Amino acid sequence: MFSKYYVPAGSSADGDFTTVVTPESAGWTESSLWILELAPGANVHLRSGENEIIVVPLAGSAVVVAEGTEIPLTGRASVFDGPSDFAYVGRDADYSVSSTGGGRFALCGARAGAKLPHRYGPASGVAVELRGAGNCSRQVHNFAT
Repeated sequence: MFSKYYVPAGSSADGDFTTVVTPESAGWTESSLWILELAPGANVHLRSGENEIIVVPLAGSAVVVAEGTEIPLTGRASVFDGPSDFAYVGRDADYSVSSTGGGRFALCGARAGAKLPHRYGPASGVAVELRGAGNCSRQVHNFAT
């Protein structure tokens, strides 16, 4: 069963991204998601535009360079290996994501009014919360709160 809220992998691919969800494609106003899969040694140059971006390693490690600020991300083997470190890229910035060993990365965007400094977010600073109860319980990692 398909709905407008389910986007199968590859169905919204665009250029370097295997999945693209924008406010326009989703019918909302503020947030976006791009899934970037990099081959070993690959490098992609991007522009944040009107969005602030959080780069979260889903699998693998990367280096994010935003306007001369280099942010190495240790990453993780998979999303089941706990929280990851992340990079924050402010709006209107040229930035790149590269990975020596390759990997899969979520670029989470939100429309932003002000340009804030680029920064590193350590995995140790990611809040981990348990929500729900019984067979409806789940663990949530709150990146960039």
